[in-house]
Amino acid sequence: MKQDYLLPSPPAPAIREAMAKAVQRKEKGLAVFDFSSGNIGNLMVSQHVFSHMDVSVTDDVLPELKPVVEGMRDGLIASYYPAPAGVAYSPTGGTDPIRALVARYYRELHGVPIEDTASDRVIVTAGGQQAMTAALRSIKPGTRVLVPQWEYGPASGVIRAHGCEEVRVGMKDDLSIDMEDFRRKATKAAVCYVSMPNNPTGYMSAEQLREMTRIMVENDGGLVWDAPYLFTLLRLDGTVSSYDAKMLQETLNTLREIGEQYYPHLCILSSLSKTCLIAGLRFGFAYASAQWIDNMEAIIGRENLSSPTPSFITGKEVLKRFLDKPTSYAWVCRVLANRLNILIREMGDHLLLPGNGLFGALYVLIKTGDQPCKPFADRLIEQSGIVTVPCNQFYGGEAHAVRLSLVSVPWTEDEAGWIASVAALKAALA
Repeated sequence: MKQDYLLPSPPAPAIREAMAKAVQRKEKGLAVFDFSSGNIGNLMVSQHVFSHMDVSVTDDVLPELKPVVEGMRDGLIASYYPAPAGVAYSPTGGTDPIRALVARYYRELHGVPIEDTASDRVIVTAGGQQAMTAALRSIKPGTRVLVPQWEYGPASGVIRAHGCEEVRVGMKDDLSIDMEDFRRKATKAAVCYVSMPNNPTGYMSAEQLREMTRIMVENDGGLVWDAPYLFTLLRLDGTVSSYDAKMLQETLNTLREIGEQYYPHLCILSSLSKTCLIAGLRFGFAYASAQWIDNMEAIIGRENLSSPTPSFITGKEVLKRFLDKPTSYAWVCRVLANRLNILIREMGDHLLLPGNGLFGALYVLIKTGDQPCKPFADRLIEQSGIVTVPCNQFYGGEAHAVRLSLVSVPWTEDEAGWIASVAALKAALA
């Protein structure tokens, strides 16, 4: 399949390629005499530097989070005991065993017909943002890239800095995408970048995602679907949000159909950061065509000699458990629904929410009225210590909203911290 909007596949960075070959031979049990890199951590990996390492999971861990915590435990131990494997280099892009798990993720959850051995069509990255940056920088400069009016701010900066033509697509009052505007702007061999569920609006529509993909394919283009919030989706009935397991599963089934039908034209970005509460580990991944992945490999390999080895070891263990027993997202969704309900109850008139009965991702927009968002956000922090994110970069122009995170405040059973934070915000806006 021809993808004219992509850069030609570049040669792999020499050091990165040599290191990867050495690791692949070791994993196969073949002899290796490795002179490839300045991997000085290898001088210590044959040493048992800790006499013991006992990391136990407490009985207080919530049942839905236990697989995640057990994966963290096993990854921590494997990184440093009995030998400190975590201090050595490891291939950017991930080892073949990690990539096999990522291929399983895309096969089972996105419907992509990919075998575990298809390591040329998946990549593991130091967080979802690295995957996003590398995917967008793989596009030919000068290519038209469609972006919804409200969209993840850093993506816009990458698109424009890389010399692509960013074209914003209008959104309606209910935060849905204006599909007529989308059709007009989707020219031949263009690319679309979209987060769905959307950051920062929370908008989610599998039907619109399908239609956007179909339009791009008809124009010999591609679509970058940024999907780290795949499992954080709520029902929003008027002023009440709730976790609806049946609704979520039906949505996931529809999204899987999109993957099955259009996978050759998609670059799907994801991570475990949101689903498994491990944002600080920096464990992201992507699926795309071999040419797209080749470009991403080269970009990351030129700028990073190694992956964050302990993060990849731990991420592998967490991903394995999530695929076997995906339970963490149900707890996350219940927490999000409760926090959103508190926010709606206390200051619903200030919120800008989707109008199609669904709410996804981890953020909500607060309207700033006639005030531009930057001075509004500055006033909140200077006068009240309330930290929000101005939305000009998300909106692609002067925005009259700031973004609130629903997860920055640590969770407790009584949610005292969240309630206090909302009360402070309400008072500041009074």
